[in-house]
Amino acid sequence: MRRSILLFATVAMLIAVAAPVLAGVNVVEVADEVSLDGLYVEPGLSADTSSLNASITRAGNSGVRLMVVLLDADPSGGAVTFADAVLDRVSDGTVLVLSGGSEGIASTEFDQSTLDAALDRGFLASSQAPSGSGDEAFVSAVVDFLTGSTSGTTPGTEVPASSGGGSSGLVIMLVIVGGMVLLVWFAVRKTKKSAGQGRGKLIAEAKTEIRAQLDAMANTILEITDLVNASSDSQDDTYLREASATFTTADDSFAAANDLNALETLSDQLDEARWQLDAAAAIANGKPVPPKPLKEQRYVCFFDPTHGNATETAQITTPAGTQTVRVCAEDAEKLRRGTQPQPRMIGVSGRRVPAPMAPRSYGGGGFDWLDVFTVLAGGTGQSQSYDWGGSRPSTRSRSTWSVGRSSSSRRTATRSSGSSSRSSSGGSRSRSGNTRSRNR
Repeated sequence: MRRSILLFATVAMLIAVAAPVLAGVNVVEVADEVSLDGLYVEPGLSADTSSLNASITRAGNSGVRLMVVLLDADPSGGAVTFADAVLDRVSDGTVLVLSGGSEGIASTEFDQSTLDAALDRGFLASSQAPSGSGDEAFVSAVVDFLTGSTSGTTPGTEVPASSGGGSSGLVIMLVIVGGMVLLVWFAVRKTKKSAGQGRGKLIAEAKTEIRAQLDAMANTILEITDLVNASSDSQDDTYLREASATFTTADDSFAAANDLNALETLSDQLDEARWQLDAAAAIANGKPVPPKPLKEQRYVCFFDPTHGNATETAQITTPAGTQTVRVCAEDAEKLRRGTQPQPRMIGVSGRRVPAPMAPRSYGGGGFDWLDVFTVLAGGTGQSQSYDWGGSRPSTRSRSTWSVGRSSSSRRTATRSSGSSSRSSSGGSRSRSGNTRSRNR
């Protein structure tokens, strides 16, 4: 494998971006699993996976890409928020999330009224199912409604056997069952193959950008090496060796990085190398070493991760508050002159999005929520306004609707509902909610 002995003076952004964990469950891991298998059951939660997989397969046979997530506890923000987060990380389809006290669904395949009705149908089926099989009945009923089919028997119930029929009836039954098993096997195989191909495209996209950032760092390292060689301070050489080792580790691990988690780890390694290279360049230029960022903080230029010399800070202001980020000296100067630095564009799910909004596994900032904001460099000059709402890095190719319900832990005669809608990159996104208890 190619090993590069190089060094790169880059700059960084001090933005704390925590891993997407809701209710103790990592959204990235859930998305990876459901994109491949169609089903995620939180460890420790009892569920009839055979029944759930049969419903998912039945949906797939009708052209519906259904992904089901079963959680023990309610995720932060409710099941609909979790469904949205999962759908953001898969190519497209319909994500159904059932947790201890909430139910939510997000889809690129159905409109809001259809999703509302599907959840109502699922709730009714779960309330009629035996205890311990409510989730299975819920999923089966949702599939029935979305596909316009019926599932035969509700999970957890049995069809009484006929008193007659003899051996010929048994033979017929065995033939039918055998045929159904073969159909399910072929459908599951086809669904997994399709999901694997979609997941492979996402990984290929992410690796393309990470490779470009590795190459940019390698080219810049050559320039910094000359700067360090001309310096008499031995400490800059120490940082140079550390940066070279970090870069080489990342470069060597690139080929084996075949999932988004591994690519996010590789992106973090590049951040570490960027700080080490900045430290070497600072000493060579007789300047203080920049503070080492915390482990969970990004160290990268806000506008372009391939930019070097990110020695200045800027204030990002959104309706939710302000955030300090790092920008390169060139972009900071543009902001002070009243011009807008243009972000690096990264391909995500077939769309070009600004680098700050791209996932961290793509070498981006991970701020997929960022849309309308202002930037002010170093507290001076005139703030510049940006609107990236039309560039949201969603993996959805069509309009997206989402519907969710939160449930109380006890049965209640009261029922409250509400709905809201907002504009997103994929189109109009609608939300709806009810408070009610559900049999699991």
